Amino acid sequence: MILVRPRAWWFNKVPLSVTLVVVLLDGRPFSARAFVVLAMVVLSVCAVGNYGYALNDLFDVDEDARLGRANAAAAAGSARMWAIIGASALCAEIFALTAAGALGAILTLIVLCLPLAYSVPPLRIKERRWLGVLADALAAHVYPAMLALLAVTQWELRPVTPELAVCVGVWSTAAGLRGILSHQLHTADQDRRVGLRTVVHDLGHERLETLILAALLPLEVAAFGGVLLSCNGGVILWLFVSAYLAYEIAKTLSGRLAVTAFRPQGQRYLPFLEESFYKAWGPVVLALDAARADLVYLLLIPAYALLFWPHLRAERSRFRLLMSSAPINPARESSGRSNGES
Repeated sequence: MILVRPRAWWFNKVPLSVTLVVVLLDGRPFSARAFVVLAMVVLSVCAVGNYGYALNDLFDVDEDARLGRANAAAAAGSARMWAIIGASALCAEIFALTAAGALGAILTLIVLCLPLAYSVPPLRIKERRWLGVLADALAAHVYPAMLALLAVTQWELRPVTPELAVCVGVWSTAAGLRGILSHQLHTADQDRRVGLRTVVHDLGHERLETLILAALLPLEVAAFGGVLLSCNGGVILWLFVSAYLAYEIAKTLSGRLAVTAFRPQGQRYLPFLEESFYKAWGPVVLALDAARADLVYLLLIPAYALLFWPHLRAERSRFRLLMSSAPINPARESSGRSNGES
């Protein structure tokens, strides 16, 4: 075993990075440099994700045992887990150095300290409410976004204006906070059983859901819109954005769909919460739009479909159910929810 909880970071962290990199490349010919940036950013995210989950499992053995939850460290042993942690950190530094030079390597070194602080005593800030939330958001979402900006600058693929940098920073921060808070809402009962107190237990479900829906989610959507405007997408992109907004309205008003992002038992559909734009539609449509500059981008569509088929399959099911009269089974929505570290 080398990879620790690969589905958690592959299907929930990587798609947002792919989406952002393709947005940044849109309107510019595909090249060997563009491929290097896309590949190295994705590999850096994978390595950091594997590192973080390995550390988390290593220091959560007892907690996971009480919950009856699978734990890689319990099966592999601490010596092997430390080897995986060290190898993942080294790979992350190599990939980031290739992607964004010395600044990318320094950024990655700083980010590698966050999972240490998050999981390892005596700091173990996963038990320190908002500090833990912030650490997870920075490592899982802000880091990949900043690395992508550094990478396109390092390889001279596009200028990064202050407006673009601000929009990317706000978007990734809001998305990261929303993701980990949604995860904590989803696992609140489990956390309570093992004695882990999170911000959910301080604020309560309803107040935290209101914070996400009234503040973080609108900020995230607005900032991502700013990213799209800053990158000057073509007509295909904006036609799709308009169609997607109508699609989200239809899903919300239909009463046939449910999401489990906040509650395992599911609840009425809430727009944008399951991240289907980033995970299913965005990369495909962005590749179509980028093909106006270079048809090579079309190759990204089958590649993405092959590597992230569960997201496209889940969205296909939602679309079919929206068109039918049958209510969706909330359990089927769980594949689309964002997962933070446990």
